[in-house]
Amino acid sequence: MTGPRWSPGELAGALRLPAPTPEQAAVIGAPLGPAVVVAGAGSGKTETMSARVVWLVANDLVRPDQVLGLTFTTKAAGELGGRIRTRLSQLRAFLGGDGPAGDPALAGEPTVATYHAYAGRLVAEHALRIGVEPSVRLLTEAMTWQLAQRVVRTWDLDVPELDNAESTVVNWVLDLAGELAEHLVEPAALRSWTEYLVAAVEDKPRRSATGRGVAGAPYAEVRRLLERARSRAALLPLVERYSREKARGGAIDFGDQVSIAARVASGFPEVGRGERSRYAVVLLDEYQDTGHAQLTLLRSLYGDSREGAGHPVTAVGDPCQSIYGWRGASAANLRRFADHFPVEPGRPAPVLPLSVSFRNDELVLDVANALSDDLRAHDIDVGVLSPGPRTGPGQVRCALLPTVLDEAEWLAGQIAEVFHERPPGGPPLTMAVLCRRRSQFDLVARAVRARGIPVELVGLGGLLATPEVRDLVSTLQVVAD
Repeated sequence: MTGPRWSPGELAGALRLPAPTPEQAAVIGAPLGPAVVVAGAGSGKTETMSARVVWLVANDLVRPDQVLGLTFTTKAAGELGGRIRTRLSQLRAFLGGDGPAGDPALAGEPTVATYHAYAGRLVAEHALRIGVEPSVRLLTEAMTWQLAQRVVRTWDLDVPELDNAESTVVNWVLDLAGELAEHLVEPAALRSWTEYLVAAVEDKPRRSATGRGVAGAPYAEVRRLLERARSRAALLPLVERYSREKARGGAIDFGDQVSIAARVASGFPEVGRGERSRYAVVLLDEYQDTGHAQLTLLRSLYGDSREGAGHPVTAVGDPCQSIYGWRGASAANLRRFADHFPVEPGRPAPVLPLSVSFRNDELVLDVANALSDDLRAHDIDVGVLSPGPRTGPGQVRCALLPTVLDEAEWLAGQIAEVFHERPPGGPPLTMAVLCRRRSQFDLVARAVRARGIPVELVGLGGLLATPEVRDLVSTLQVVAD
């Protein structure tokens, strides 16, 4: 059996692209089958994923329309899809002189979407299998809040555990409903488990310092645990009414979308067989941010190796960049991918690293590697990042200042020093400031603007801090009150 027609390096040279590193070449030219790529910050994962697709197509292993790419945000999906389409266009232009026009092996476009959009398509096509109408309406975030607020406002029973502001209880209802959907847990199961937990804790004998059983109240931390458990159980009737109101209006929210898709995929093997026949290769971006329902969905569709070799699924992620733990995501999904998506029964998928960082200079990486030593000590898959071939020595500056105002002024001074010394006529210079809290945005922005440097605040918090929008929001609050 002959090998691939093109190696990753040869294909990059033919398309006049930078030569891949040995680690990138190993990912790009990996055989068809499951694999997990642990990609460090700035290691060129998007370019590597697009090069992987081009290599598979160039070697006649798949057609472009047999490729599925999933990521979290619409912006990321657009970037990945755009990069793949650009590289495929370069491949078509290069092969156009040798191959026949309209070569079916190069026809079509890959499918690149968000995880939620993909779940939405499965809901539309298969939700009727579990009694959900495929024409259900997807509620926006604002619509879900309005619906939950109506449920809370019209609740006619006194619930002492929920003696808080209406907006607080509304947020609790939405958070609990989302967590239940994310973990595929019904309210009745949570209610039963809470009753068991409270009874089990309260039945435990109290222990004195001498170790003897004594009467009395539990420790403060235990009391707080029980109070949280009871408050969560008290929310369940509101969550159940919220779910009934959604069903009555023929609507679902984002949590329901993934939950329904996961239940369909896990309950009907033929759905998985259909998806595997449609997509010969699957790329899963930012896999460290997937939650339980998404894992159930993807594993049910593409992780079943009972039919022989595992489906060609490549998961890409970095456990150090997991940012959605607050909504149930687990970086452990990345570490467990090799077992969840085996090459064949009993044979885990290979783990491939991308540890060369093209984004950061040497000193920056030295600091990053030193700070991540503790993570490696706890058996977390965090590789040591090394600088790329075109990086420089870099600079690292730090300061410990008395107040946040002093910090903003010092930071603005550092930015101004670089900004005003840039060579004339060169490309526009851009810099980024990452803040731990939104309350810091305005302080830093004012200090930087005071030095004649234009500032753009990214994110809703930054938008609300601008004077014009702040005036508008304040006026609307007065009118609403």
